[in-house]
Amino acid sequence: MNLQSSPRTGRVDSHLTPSIMASEVSRRTVMRYAAVAAAVATVPATAACSSGQGIDADTIVARRLSPLAQAASAEAELARTLSTRVPDRAAALLVIANERDAHARALDDEIARLAPRLARPGTASGLAAPASRTSPPTTPGGSSSAQPAAPPTPTVETLRARLSEAKSASTALAIDSDGYRAGLLGSIAASVNAHLEVQLA
Repeated sequence: MNLQSSPRTGRVDSHLTPSIMASEVSRRTVMRYAAVAAAVATVPATAACSSGQGIDADTIVARRLSPLAQAASAEAELARTLSTRVPDRAAALLVIANERDAHARALDDEIARLAPRLARPGTASGLAAPASRTSPPTTPGGSSSAQPAAPPTPTVETLRARLSEAKSASTALAIDSDGYRAGLLGSIAASVNAHLEVQLA
């Protein structure tokens, strides 16, 4: 294509030079893509930095709730066991067992909501599945190896001490929480206090 000059200036009109314009557009496009590529190249490093900043807040809370849920399940089982050993307190102990079961379920539900991977497995009712029992190890001669000393038989006082610890832990975590979680933990602490002051008085 022949270049034409302006009748007034004698200079070449830019709108009459598509090859030159194409060259300029092409140069700008290349520069723009280069800038975008450079920005994208920094994303993995940035992402890596942000992913290494630690555990998210919900997981931290779930981890703090987990010991309370486990303790509630254990105390429910202990109270139920004691109800058969201490007949004169059976009714009160069964109240404690049922309420601590309910506490465990409520805590497990909250843990599962906050961090599903921390939910206790095999707990459709919210309670921990019983630990599997294994046979005692045997010596090469075939006889059982020496057994460790049996733990002391739990008593009502054992349960009282554990409930006192649960009350303190629930109260402390309720103070550090807000909203529904603070109410849940405060309610559990009040219920456990009633166990101590009424059922086990």
